[in-house]
Amino acid sequence: MPSAREGLLVIGEYIALDNPTRAITFVDEMTTSLNKTLSIFPYSGKIVEELDLIDEIRIWSYDHYNSYYRVLDDKQIVEILFVFNASRDVSSLITSL
Repeated sequence: MPSAREGLLVIGEYIALDNPTRAITFVDEMTTSLNKTLSIFPYSGKIVEELDLIDEIRIWSYDHYNSYYRVLDDKQIVEILFVFNASRDVSSLITSL
């Protein structure tokens, strides 16, 4: 299973096939928005019911992409686990966790 960083690289590479400049700005906009939102409201993402048996994994969406994350309460840290196209089946994540 690719890490969040690898997921962002894949997204950037895909967008770059049509528009290399937009690929850079899109990934930058997405990560900036993600960082700003979750640093202020870490519990704002919806809990992913299919993954709730594993951990309290939440989802945050930007455009057509979902970021899956969890909040490490003891450290007040948000850990981004995966970033995928929103059309991807969540159940495929279960086997990789």
